[in-house]
Amino acid sequence: MAVIYRITNMANGKFYIGSAESFARREWQHKYALRRNEHKNPRLQAAWNKYGEEMFVFEVIEEIAPDRNAFDVENTYLHKVVGQENCYNINTDAIGMRTGIAHTEASKAKVSASRKGKAAGEDHYRYGQTVSEEVRQKIGDTQRGKPKGPGRKVSEAGKVKIRANIEAGRSHMHWLGRTHTEEAKQKLRKQVLEQTSGQIFDSLTAVLTHYQMTMPTLRRALVAGKPITKGKFVGLVFVYA
Repeated sequence: MAVIYRITNMANGKFYIGSAESFARREWQHKYALRRNEHKNPRLQAAWNKYGEEMFVFEVIEEIAPDRNAFDVENTYLHKVVGQENCYNINTDAIGMRTGIAHTEASKAKVSASRKGKAAGEDHYRYGQTVSEEVRQKIGDTQRGKPKGPGRKVSEAGKVKIRANIEAGRSHMHWLGRTHTEEAKQKLRKQVLEQTSGQIFDSLTAVLTHYQMTMPTLRRALVAGKPITKGKFVGLVFVYA
């Protein structure tokens, strides 16, 4: 089933709206491009680079009925939010590529018109160049036998390492060796209220330490603003104070 999804920056509340036939696959595609600094949305990429991956939450906000066109539904969202200060989206018309969702003839024509003359022929950055057999062999050697895409499996040794990192509170090892900017640190110091007890914490870190909670769990709770329904934190409600 096609869905409308949102990517929210927990540091400042800004967001990106999109549609997808497979949410899991689209989330993987976004993260893959963002981690490689190759995302097509420069605003989202700049924010990802500035605040770090752990500050972004991916969530489904609407399941699209089979009799509705995903582009049409996405456009209703985009027309409302594009141009607002807290929106990362740039285009108000969902004509970009979407895995598993067919374009209408009208949208195909728009995509074609928008691409004509761009990065084609002599304007392409590799125009007139060929890849040598030696380079092709090196590329093949580095990629051959490696699982790719969202279906790739984690080895048993890898699973053991992941579990150990989570138990030791090191679930975000991709951040190892990096530091937050002063602005990002200020965002992380925002006060958080746990509504059921009325307790106020001076920062996100204070919440994590007090409850021995992971950042993804706290991010989801803050985005939802509703009681947690699963796990050992059932019933707790977290909001920014």
